[in-house]
Amino acid sequence: MLQNFLKTAFRNLWKHKLFTFINIFGLASGMLVCMLAMIDIKGAFDYDTFHPNADRTYRILTDVTTTSNDKQGFATSPLPLAETIKRQYAFVDQVTRVIRKYGDFTANRKQLPVVYSAVDPDFFSIFGFQLAKGQAAMAPKTAVLTPKTAERFFGTENPVGKRIDHPELGALTISGILAEPPTKTHLDFDVLISTASLSGSDWNRLRTDWKQYTHGYTYVSLKPGTPAEALTNILPALATQVTRGLHFANEKGYTFRSQSLATLSPSREELMMSTYEPSAGKLETEMIVGLLTLLLASFNYINLTLARSLSRAREVGIRKVAGALRWQLMGQFMAESAILSVFGLGLAYGMLQLVKPMPFVQQWLIGGIEWEQDIRVWIVFILFSLITGMLAGLLPARVLSGFQPAQVLRSQTGLRVFRGISLRKSLIVVQFSISLIAMIALLGMARQQHFMGTADYGFNRKNVLTIPLNGLSANRLADNLNRLAGVEHVSATVARLGDHGGQGQMVYRQRTGGDSAATDIFSTDANLLSTVGLTLLAGQNMPVSVSDSASHLVLINEEAVRMFKLGEPGAAVGQTLWLNDSTDVQIAGVVKDFQFTTLAMKIHPLMLRYQPAQFRYLNVKVADGNPEAVKASIAQTWKHLKPYEPFEGVWYDTYLLDRHSHTDDISFMGLLIGFALSIACLGLLGMVTYTTQLRTKEVGIRKVMGARIDQVIWLLSWDFLKLLLIAGAIALPIGYLSTSFFLMSFAYHVTIGIGTLSLCFGTMLMLGGLTIGWRTYRTALTNPTDSLRAE
Repeated sequence: MLQNFLKTAFRNLWKHKLFTFINIFGLASGMLVCMLAMIDIKGAFDYDTFHPNADRTYRILTDVTTTSNDKQGFATSPLPLAETIKRQYAFVDQVTRVIRKYGDFTANRKQLPVVYSAVDPDFFSIFGFQLAKGQAAMAPKTAVLTPKTAERFFGTENPVGKRIDHPELGALTISGILAEPPTKTHLDFDVLISTASLSGSDWNRLRTDWKQYTHGYTYVSLKPGTPAEALTNILPALATQVTRGLHFANEKGYTFRSQSLATLSPSREELMMSTYEPSAGKLETEMIVGLLTLLLASFNYINLTLARSLSRAREVGIRKVAGALRWQLMGQFMAESAILSVFGLGLAYGMLQLVKPMPFVQQWLIGGIEWEQDIRVWIVFILFSLITGMLAGLLPARVLSGFQPAQVLRSQTGLRVFRGISLRKSLIVVQFSISLIAMIALLGMARQQHFMGTADYGFNRKNVLTIPLNGLSANRLADNLNRLAGVEHVSATVARLGDHGGQGQMVYRQRTGGDSAATDIFSTDANLLSTVGLTLLAGQNMPVSVSDSASHLVLINEEAVRMFKLGEPGAAVGQTLWLNDSTDVQIAGVVKDFQFTTLAMKIHPLMLRYQPAQFRYLNVKVADGNPEAVKASIAQTWKHLKPYEPFEGVWYDTYLLDRHSHTDDISFMGLLIGFALSIACLGLLGMVTYTTQLRTKEVGIRKVMGARIDQVIWLLSWDFLKLLLIAGAIALPIGYLSTSFFLMSFAYHVTIGIGTLSLCFGTMLMLGGLTIGWRTYRTALTNPTDSLRAE
């Protein structure tokens, strides 16, 4: 019986190849989104499963009560908590602190930004991070590197025993290299150092300060057989004990609670200072989007199947006359839907292989998750596809198997398989409305990204090359480049213009207080103005310095003049500003405002100061003519000075465009919108097919009476074109408002005008019109003798 069902199902699907492909593609589109969500969900539950005693390891959270009685959970806790817990409670086996920081490390003549964590010796026992080489970083002034960090600094060399330097920590010895963890982890770091390497007054204060609860994470491992309640019960009393007598500035106080490492991912609450585990809300959103996409695809499958019902009505009647029972007919149609769903799963997997390399998919969804070799994942995929196919095929199977032989063998024109046609039209409107809103939002985002990459930032970026120094001396490289033909100006900076700026801090108008403003202190030299064409409004440029110390004379921008209430630019020259109560600087000149950060932020106060220790980039102004040849000469000079380091110089025009375009993210979102629009068109096709089949007789009569083909096409199409117009009337204002609100989050942004709206609406109308026109044109060509023969 089953073999007969499958054989007949294959024959029917092969006979109607176009409809079969359309159904498979629609189901595959929905399944693709669901598969991405399910893989991401699997990866979320795989976090930190490689740790040896995750079931008895806990992170201590801090619940802070503000002065307004609001409560907020922090993933961090005070640094002295670890030693206190281990000293006071015998059921505690091991304790470690994880202090996460950022900074530049130098090794092997390279200076690179690094995320590093200071950890206690118990870290390597509590967590399951294995060493590929060497030993753990337990002794003072030792560090272990991740494989990627070791490759960044040393390439294929063995770095164990070599030196890595940090401006504050000093010289550290690399004691080992970590192995790649088997699964993702909520702890993200490039380098691990021992807490014994930390020193200084700030560290000595923090390790005993119970007021500061945001500087580190505390992990506790209980002795075997200890119930979780033993830790849970002592934490409130411990919090009361350590906060007795403390006076907080903005909080009433805090208490502690534990969070099991085994249930840490996915995160079920929003914690301040959280780590890198995915949130349950993100996973739920992904799954809801996937299920909604699949629901729309299933709805379209139902529509298309029922639209073809008129062509299969005689088949049902003959089978029933021959003795077929209703459950047998339902089995036949359910077998067809199951086969379609399995083919849909195969196509979805093929589509997944195409989108898998996309950076957006790797970064935000399935990157680093092992799933293709996991048989459980494939069992879930297959069961999911079969259940989807069976549910989608249930309604058509019930409707088609319910045809009465006497009716269908006498005439098909009286059959009505759709009930509630207005509901289905409403769903078509909803599908196209959602697709159009998404198209407007995507185009608005793409235009904004292009604007951010090509707009006028207020500085000259044409023929300006920006080069990461990677530990090379700025003065040494600049001296060599200034000798090259075609190099006009060279300037060193702490960061690239148009990116994140320099170092933000409070700057004071007076030593003891008074007017103050959050100011970006941008380290550079006197050549910046001539290199990138900045305009000096008043005063003079900062002096050319050859010393390695910070300069006392600075430049500020117009916004800083306004914020510090210094009057006109000329009046600001010679005034004094205080970086702290012991460091003052004098304003040498005022430059015209320019965008030194991204266009997402407004121009804010800027101070240009000579601080050579912070230089990270060299900016080179190249003469017009043949800039690429000059770039090649610069690359040769770089290779001579740093033969083992690749040249990474890039033109500012190219850098800003690449920095802000986010082409990969836009492409992936465009792919999803394409799926949504395709599914909407498939639903429309089902509606058009069904309606035109019902009106075949009417078309024949009209053609006999002299109607032209174009008149017939317009007659059949107008009802469906109205659905597209209604969708446009709904989606255009919603898309305009929602995209405008999104763009308002950028300080400088494009506007959504009639051109953007017209392009999106025209695209939807064209695709919908082609869908309608293709089907109605075929109906309009029908020979009247064929459609009226049965009468």
